[in-house]
Amino acid sequence: MGGIALIDVQKEADLIYVRADKLFAAQWHCQYRIDVVHDQYAQTTNFFMDIQRKGHRERSIPLHTLQTTDLEILEQVIGALKIQTQLSLNFINFGHVRWPESQRWVR
Repeated sequence: MGGIALIDVQKEADLIYVRADKLFAAQWHCQYRIDVVHDQYAQTTNFFMDIQRKGHRERSIPLHTLQTTDLEILEQVIGALKIQTQLSLNFINFGHVRWPESQRWVR
């Protein structure tokens, strides 16, 4: 009998934040952002730390995989993550959808 796995929103956001924080080092001419990638085939949402230093190649480091594509849960995780960090969030492969609660476009 299959059950529905409950996702602890705060725990997921904390995990992403801790992993991103370990990679963050305030440096001149360096840009950081978190990429949030919708994977429709695996039914997951992946988080990556994107680091771009001047004169170097861009790096994308995996942070975490959220085992759902449910926008309600993702919106809550993103909200909790935004409280903890001021890094920019870049949403990839979401198409033209709105967040369920705020009704803003996912961008």
